[in-house]
Amino acid sequence: MKRIFILALLFLTACSSPQPTPASLFDLSPESPTQALGTTPEALNPTLQAVMPPPTSVPGSTVETGELYFFLQPRQPGGVIELVKVSAACITDPINCPSLERISVPFAFNYTINALAWSPDGKYAAFSYSANPNGTPTQLWLFDANAKTWKALAEFPYIDPPFWSPDGAWIAFRTQNGVGGEEVFIIRPDGGELKNIAADLPVEGRPYIMDGWYTENVIMRSALPGAAGNIYLVRAANGQSRPMFETLLTKAQFIASPDAGFFAYDEYDYTSQNHFLKVMEPDGANAVTIAQFVGGSIYPMLWSPDSRLIAFNYYGNITSGNPAAEVFIIPRTGGELKSVYKGSTVGRLLFSPNGKYLLIEETTSASGGHLFLVDLATSVVSILQAPGLSTDFDWYAPSWRP
Repeated sequence: MKRIFILALLFLTACSSPQPTPASLFDLSPESPTQALGTTPEALNPTLQAVMPPPTSVPGSTVETGELYFFLQPRQPGGVIELVKVSAACITDPINCPSLERISVPFAFNYTINALAWSPDGKYAAFSYSANPNGTPTQLWLFDANAKTWKALAEFPYIDPPFWSPDGAWIAFRTQNGVGGEEVFIIRPDGGELKNIAADLPVEGRPYIMDGWYTENVIMRSALPGAAGNIYLVRAANGQSRPMFETLLTKAQFIASPDAGFFAYDEYDYTSQNHFLKVMEPDGANAVTIAQFVGGSIYPMLWSPDSRLIAFNYYGNITSGNPAAEVFIIPRTGGELKSVYKGSTVGRLLFSPNGKYLLIEETTSASGGHLFLVDLATSVVSILQAPGLSTDFDWYAPSWRP
């Protein structure tokens, strides 16, 4: 069984997610070899258990909270893909780490899998997947993590990865009909009040991409290539849309900070092939460049839980057929650009709930796809370990249940 990645989904699906899906979807549009500007601290090359000693408990350390959910894919033919979870306590207290647990699901995994999207309180996860072997129609599922039950909330020909509202009251998702049409819906976690909120968006901007939530609004932008456009806020209560600010960056994903005070985005100049990582206020004012690169691609990018740091992956050597990935951390206000990881292809980045660790999904290392953890206080990189977790499988599409 193979993981199926479609490059065309980069702009219409993958980059609409605040927590992007596997790195085979990274942007290949910049053409020149890459070079980061400024000093790059030395970082570890990813290695596996042969050169990474097992972690040990640290007296007095704070046990990490939550659970890591991800998928196991056998590296040998004939196996099946499984959803599993590992206690986050394994990161800081491996001696008392519970064994890996397999999660039962009401469907088989036959094609591209995105990560679970967790409600802010961690009680539920939203997940779009089809129970049919041909991949359509797609159901929006609600997973009750405590009861370990699944409930189908909605069904459409195709459903993109969903987003929870900041208060957990709504789930937003984009649908596609398979012939070029798309809509955006919201629904309550109990399956009630399904509403189409995309009708008020200008027809000439279609198709639209959903970048997530900003307060009680869904952020939408046109996916039309090479055209000026607006960033729209679509109010969940009534579907009313209004321009947030005019922009020429319709291809850029605007990522709202958890405190709703800022947006981060990658501005790419096709003439100079410069990437400018910028932070601006919600009205589009006071944009500040905090990092700059030549060529390559920046993907993915996310905020720390306290809105003080930005983590992102920078791809180099794209046209050589031997891509190089490097993960950086930088303060929102700019300053030290710190390299924390080097690898081949990075799919997802996740901060731990307390912001002390950064989880990195390495999708195509020499030994397969695995999950690595960076202790942000010490810069130590280690592979995720738990009883029953084997490197005979690829691990991918992680999510962190709070």
